[in-house]
Amino acid sequence: MRNFVRLLLTLCVLLISGSALAHHGGVSLPFGPGSPVETFSPLTLPEGGFVFGFRTEQVKWKQFDFAEPENKASFSFTSAVMSYGFSPSVMGTMIVPYYVKRQELGSTEGLADVKLMLTYGFHYDPGAGFARNTAEDTAVTMEGKNRTYLSASFMMSLPSGKFHKQINGVTDNGMQPGFGAPAYTFGLAAAHRFGPITLNGDLGADVFTARENFQFGSELRANLAGVYELYGNPNNFLAKLDGVLELNCLHLERDEQNGIGLQATGGNILYLSPGARFSFPSLSNANLGMLVKFPVLKNLNEQGQQQGSEGLEKYRAIMTLTFYF
Repeated sequence: MRNFVRLLLTLCVLLISGSALAHHGGVSLPFGPGSPVETFSPLTLPEGGFVFGFRTEQVKWKQFDFAEPENKASFSFTSAVMSYGFSPSVMGTMIVPYYVKRQELGSTEGLADVKLMLTYGFHYDPGAGFARNTAEDTAVTMEGKNRTYLSASFMMSLPSGKFHKQINGVTDNGMQPGFGAPAYTFGLAAAHRFGPITLNGDLGADVFTARENFQFGSELRANLAGVYELYGNPNNFLAKLDGVLELNCLHLERDEQNGIGLQATGGNILYLSPGARFSFPSLSNANLGMLVKFPVLKNLNEQGQQQGSEGLEKYRAIMTLTFYF
């Protein structure tokens, strides 16, 4: 586990020291006590288990004189999320997003690209080695278990969102609800509990395909999260309160037009993200996560021209609410 943490931290340093438009909100799926908010959790559901929830992300952009009168003002990303346990080690997820993107001159909104995801969950036991998850490994909590939980996931988006919306007669690719072409996400996640602390980490890559000679740049992510139990009483309505602190690293390649990298796109950002998670088991196992992401270190390509790009936010506020059945 120490080697996994070192790898994540090394990737963060490399991304920030190397060579961003904000295209979409996150799609992290953590749920249950001990889970982070933005960082992916490797936990899978029991066979027949079902989670229904919502995720909302509010982004407030910094304003600059050079971008007037086309400064981007704020984006709102809201998604309905449904996950189902096909078996103890295989979980399927469907994400239906709705985006609102506001600019000084106007706004665009609508259903974005629907996402379908498969997650394979397994674990490492110090006494038995690696094995796929069985019924005893699936739950919405890791309490009382001395195993390192891992997962591999694959997600694809369907080009169901509109991508030709205009503001004052102009079509801005970064202001569209949809991408107009499929995108693919590959991810690895791991988590281990150390007493009251759960350590989570994930690595992910988003690959976008071209449409109309335009292609969004690929995205690489490395996240590390510590979750600490601040309060716990299973007899109360609020059964548990966890404090969350995350480091979220993001690398974006340049967008391309006709195969040529575009100026003022791409770069690297490190976010510091404090948050909390509230558990209400008597309310259909409800779980509420809240997090605020602050860009604390960045290295963007042509940064002086990148208003409305990731890394130049005032903040990103995220809230998740899930129910487990």
